[in-house]
Amino acid sequence: MKPSWRHRLQQRYIHLVHNLMPTQLTLRQRIAGTMVALITVAGLLLALWMILASRRLEENVTYDLLSEELTHYQQRLHQDAGSEPLLSAQLRIYRSRDMRELPRDIQRYAPGTYGPIRVNGRYLRVLVRDTEFGRLYITYDVTTQLGEQRIASGILALGVITTIILTAWLAYAASGLLVDPVTRLANRLSDIDPRQRHLRVANEFANNELSPIAKSIDTFLERLDGFVEREQSFTATASHELRTPLAVIQGAVELLSAHMQELPHTHKAIARIQRAVREMADFTDALLLLSREDQSTEKNDAECNVTTLLTRIVDDQQSMIRDRIIALQLDEPALFVRAPDSMVAIVISNLLRNALQHCDDQSVQCRLQVNELIVRNVGTLDSLQSAQLFQRGFTTRAGGHGMGLYLARRICDRYGWRVTLQNADDNTESHRPLVEARLQFDLLEMS
Repeated sequence: MKPSWRHRLQQRYIHLVHNLMPTQLTLRQRIAGTMVALITVAGLLLALWMILASRRLEENVTYDLLSEELTHYQQRLHQDAGSEPLLSAQLRIYRSRDMRELPRDIQRYAPGTYGPIRVNGRYLRVLVRDTEFGRLYITYDVTTQLGEQRIASGILALGVITTIILTAWLAYAASGLLVDPVTRLANRLSDIDPRQRHLRVANEFANNELSPIAKSIDTFLERLDGFVEREQSFTATASHELRTPLAVIQGAVELLSAHMQELPHTHKAIARIQRAVREMADFTDALLLLSREDQSTEKNDAECNVTTLLTRIVDDQQSMIRDRIIALQLDEPALFVRAPDSMVAIVISNLLRNALQHCDDQSVQCRLQVNELIVRNVGTLDSLQSAQLFQRGFTTRAGGHGMGLYLARRICDRYGWRVTLQNADDNTESHRPLVEARLQFDLLEMS
């Protein structure tokens, strides 16, 4: 359906106001500014119209006066050809025979001309007419009227300025009344704790224009409550359903390992099962933790030795990959962070696995220094990949799901760690381009 002309005009007005108003202004300032601008423009147009109309009226009245005086003088000449022209302080009539008395500036006017002229510091209106008695000139001194017009214009300008100032004050006060419900609604929404359920705001705004918005927000909160309840129910069920079989598998593998000590060729297979169970348990713990609300305000007593865990992860990865070598360098003998082992293991494993999968060489460098883990591999990243690496579902490998680095970033955000993956700036150790992953643990999280 084609929009009406009113709708198009409204959209153009909104677009114009949006472009003219600075973006850093608050909503209240924009409303007040718009009201002041509209009233200012209207006041200026009205004042300009009044000035032009006043001057136009004055010109017409003066013209009628001068024309009538010339006509009256012509009638006198018909009765007495020797009648002297009118001479007064403001009004003067000259005949062509009186050219010596006529100011030079007036002599240049052609018949039918009516216009203003300044003579000897005075402002005159001049009307010229050709008659059977010769050319007649009539002048009218409007100096006093022009002075009064200037005073009236000054008073009008002062009135417009005063009106604009009062309007600005009233507009700002009125805009406060208009914006106050919006501000209260915004503050009310900001004060909502995401962990609280069954909150509603519509009753607080039932008697003002924000009631439809508040009702829509309540509808959204109601749907959100249902979603969270379903997620919490799922995570509680999944926690039991996933942990139980993993515990059974772990116990069965330990029992199997104890009974098959005499069969060395089975040790490798059992070790792989144990690693897979451990990784599955860590992954389950990570998913369940991230699916719950943020509990960062609660005390976290879990403590992880990153150095020991990193050594174990490197050994596990190295045992599964034959065509790559992981060069491990530990500059920090013992690095502890406030987080469960499973969370740290998920992050490190995904960074190391990503480096092994995208390495263009036979080795991957892994170095732990102070509170930072650096993983380097030969390769390059383009700008598109750098921007999307930690996004959910992004992958550069056929058959990948794009969850590893996304999960690593989520865990880092949860514990305040910083993780980056980019082209290395310093590759003095090799003439080939390097991709560098940096995992920096927050010093406040260290023990």
